[in-house]
Amino acid sequence: MSNLPVPEAVEPKALDIQHDTDPAQDHGPARRIPHIGHALLFFSLAFLFLLLCELAVFTLAHSRIESAGQHPGLGLASQALAYILTLGVSAWLFPHLWDRSFLQGIHWNFLAARRYWYWIIAGGVLLSAVAQASMQLLPTPKTTTFDGLLTTPHAAWFLMAFAVLLAPLTEEIAFRGFLLPALATAYDWLALERSPAGIDRWQRSSMHSTAALAFSAIFSSIPFALLHADQLAHAWGVLGVLYGVSVVLSFVRIRTHSLACSVLLHATYNFSIFAVILLTTGGFRHLDKLTH
Repeated sequence: MSNLPVPEAVEPKALDIQHDTDPAQDHGPARRIPHIGHALLFFSLAFLFLLLCELAVFTLAHSRIESAGQHPGLGLASQALAYILTLGVSAWLFPHLWDRSFLQGIHWNFLAARRYWYWIIAGGVLLSAVAQASMQLLPTPKTTTFDGLLTTPHAAWFLMAFAVLLAPLTEEIAFRGFLLPALATAYDWLALERSPAGIDRWQRSSMHSTAALAFSAIFSSIPFALLHADQLAHAWGVLGVLYGVSVVLSFVRIRTHSLACSVLLHATYNFSIFAVILLTTGGFRHLDKLTH
């Protein structure tokens, strides 16, 4: 029989979830992206560009347009420029942080949109009809920020292009591409079992729990609705409907695992609103009909 000493049993200790204590256990770049840090960085960039673009546009227009600060077209132009800059800088910056392409990081998944495009478009039209019908039953503001843009055909077309193309893309990337998965990851992190088994599950999978996805859909929709508060003159009933629309957009994003699907749904929803205006005004040629 061997006389070698028998090693004492060592009780396994819970790993430190916040630090990689063993280089041999290094799992490489984080798989759960975007996380809260990424979302904060994206929204900080958006806020910075909104301020800079508004300052630049109104400064340049001040010497040429009287009451430039009250001109709704300038506000929309500065917002559009800020959206474009935010997307451009983000598409360059985040791949360096993620070690993968920007579209992969935000879970674009175009194949899902191509597969279900007809259902998404039909759903967008139906969602818009239900939302607009619901708003008719609620107190609505007499005038909104965009009413000043629906006075000339050129401005109306510009507003439509912004609302159907640029706004859905940027807002879905912000709220469903960054904020929604970031909140879901934070929820799962806080709810994670601090044990070797729990750590192992966290490291081996990037899937979110159902509770985390429900939490993120509910709470990421709040800032989405508030983003449109000024545009809708803080009509809280209407904003409540918009909150519901955001929850539906989040559900589609989660169900299809595709940000492209929620962008297409959002764009269809907005286009449906303008399609009614186009029919009512004869292609924006008779905008005076909107006031009758």
